[in-house]
Amino acid sequence: MTTVSLARCESYEARPVEAALLKVLEPLGGITQYVRPGDRVLIKPNLLSARSPEKRVTTDPAMVRAVAVMVKEAGGHPFIGDSPGIEPFRRVIAKTGMEDVAGELGTELVELSHPRKITLAKGSLFRSLEIASQALDADVVINLPKLKTHTQMLMTLGVKNLFGTIVAQRKTEWHYMTGLNRDTFASLLLAIYQAVNPALTILDGVWGMDGNGPGNGNPCRLNLVAAARDAVALDATICHLLGITLESYPLYRVARAEGIGETDTRRIRLEGDPPDSFAFPIFRIPKLDSLSVLPGFLDGFSKRYLVSKPVQDSKICAGCKECVQACPAEAIALEERHLRFDYEACIRCYCCQEICPQGAIGFKKGLLLKILNRFNR
Repeated sequence: MTTVSLARCESYEARPVEAALLKVLEPLGGITQYVRPGDRVLIKPNLLSARSPEKRVTTDPAMVRAVAVMVKEAGGHPFIGDSPGIEPFRRVIAKTGMEDVAGELGTELVELSHPRKITLAKGSLFRSLEIASQALDADVVINLPKLKTHTQMLMTLGVKNLFGTIVAQRKTEWHYMTGLNRDTFASLLLAIYQAVNPALTILDGVWGMDGNGPGNGNPCRLNLVAAARDAVALDATICHLLGITLESYPLYRVARAEGIGETDTRRIRLEGDPPDSFAFPIFRIPKLDSLSVLPGFLDGFSKRYLVSKPVQDSKICAGCKECVQACPAEAIALEERHLRFDYEACIRCYCCQEICPQGAIGFKKGLLLKILNRFNR
């Protein structure tokens, strides 16, 4: 049996966060089960972009602070690290409150910026990966994700948070190489998860995000902190608690097929606060349509007419060009504050929507999704 631990936490004030962390880690043996005196411990939050904590885009600094304090009390040497995809690291850590946490605790704050090539085991879909050496060299990695929806992968939870150990622009390259297949991208995420091998995953779900996450969804209060050694089991549990059909979650499908982590919810033991003590609101998840519905020679027709596509809201677009820079397929151009999308080149990764600071990129449903919605599929 695999254990996933749950605890209620109703605010980001120091005492409730500390109490929730102690409670959620108790069934897992406590922090000293993972951190020994002298260990160099990477705390890996979600630092997607330069947004204030109230936007609920990034892991709350209160969670990072409390985990870092626990690591120190166990005799470890914590450092906070991530690699934002587009925006400068200095801007991200200042806006998200991480710089204040590091300064207050005297804790090192590191941009994951030095990739190292590693060879993957036989049978992997990928031969090798380049992962930030700071993550590979840490004695312990504590994974600290945010509970959010994701317009490409349905949810971003424990496993996907480790995509941040891929250095900066290489994220864009991987988005392009995995193309239209969500299961291929899920296989990549699982390969990264296995390579980084976090000792512990602690999920910040006090406030989460639903709708069109991970960057421009709707903040929603869930009062939840969750923890597990097995991030796959944690992710499956959270989806189950939120009423998400596991088969619709690409990462779950691939983890089950590849035998990574525990995907059988009957073999996941829940500890801590019981699930029925959480009054989850109606949680709005993105509608994912198929990206490969016709033979390859009709791919252009499929992408132009059948599947959903990103569109600009010109009324709120600031013309910052961050979407242009983020697009791995180079399928966006800005002409006099008007975005021009090359839908045949677009790989539907929705990085443009994810990174837009104004929330000025939305979706136009394709014919396929309209039909599926019509029949409640």
